[in-house]
Order: sequence, then structure tokens, then C-alpha cells
Amino acid sequence: MRWRPIGQAAAVVAIAVVAFAVATLLGRPDDAELSFGQDVPDDVRVESDAVWSHFAERFDARMTCIDDVTVVLVGSVEGGDARYVVGESRIEIRIPTTPARYRESLAHELAHHVERTCADFTSLRTDLEPLLAADAESWWVGPTWEETPSERFAEAVVEFVNGERVRHAATVPVDDEVLAVIRRWGVGDEPDPADDPDDDPDG
Repeated sequence: MRWRPIGQAAAVVAIAVVAFAVATLLGRPDDAELSFGQDVPDDVRVESDAVWSHFAERFDARMTCIDDVTVVLVGSVEGGDARYVVGESRIEIRIPTTPARYRESLAHELAHHVERTCADFTSLRTDLEPLLAADAESWWVGPTWEETPSERFAEAVVEFVNGERVRHAATVPVDDEVLAVIRRWGVGDEPDPADDPDDDPDG
């Protein structure tokens, strides 16, 4: 299994293990967890733990809503680098790859995991539909992969979680307003209807 070398791997692994142990001790008992379906190299585990840590921080208010998820490394994925297996809470990622590409694939598929396992996602989708020119029926389909609302949401999550995108940054642009809506939902900062000037009886 090939993986581009990552410098100072031993030190990074040690730090990641300590950070993960602390997060486990402090985390809520019902928070979702990420696991692996097989033994994986230390550097792959470090990259996975880093993405999961960022994901859990940015979706802190929803971590008790989603299911546990399993990552499996595979030799090939039909039509791409990774896929989310609906109904099994499993993410399959093609190896070999690069760390940057792996991080993007994992964050993208975690977005699909949120879509499929979090009942609260309905409220987020409702807020995103007008921004993505979608409705409940068209959320999962589009004329192209790049134009499918579900995939555009997943790419927004890549940017939200990782702070940047490379592979699809040019073909699937992410609007700042979309990121803002996802951010509010992720941390549970829902807009207060009482603050809406349209609802002000004196307005």
C-alpha cells in the first residue's frame, strides 16, 4: 500500500493519540465515532483523526444526531476516489492516494453520512435548497455530478471542515452564504425568529 511520506510521523502519531484520548474522555457519551474496517497505516490514521477532529468541532451540535461511521480502504472505487455506502454507514476510500486528496475524500463522504443518518439534516436542507436552486425532490439528482445539490453540499462541507479544497474547487464553487448556513447549523446557532424584523409587530 503506497502513501506519500509524511514527515515526523512518529511524533504526529503520538500527539494524535493523546489528543484523541483526551477528546474521548471529554466527549459526550452518545457522540458519533469513526472507526476503521481493517488495519491501516499510522499516517492514514493520523490524517483520518485530523479530519474527524475538525469535523466533530465544526458539527459539534450534531454529533449526537449522526451514526457511528466506518472507513474502509479499498483498491478501487467505481467512478471516483471514494463512496458512501447508504444504509451501512460505511465510507470506502481508494488507496493509494495523497494526504490532501484523502482528506478531501473523507470530508466529502462524511457530508453524505450526515445527510443519510441525521434526522436534523432536514432543517439544514430546507435552508440550503433556495441557495442551491433545489427542492426536496431534486436534492439527490442533477444534470451533472457538479450540479447535483447533494454533491455541492458535500463540497461545501469539504471546505468547511478542511479550510480549503483543491480537486473540485474550480468546477464546484462554494458560495459564502452556503458556508454560513452550514456553520450555523453545525454549531447549533439557529437564527432566532424573534430577531427577524419581518416579525416585529412594531416594524
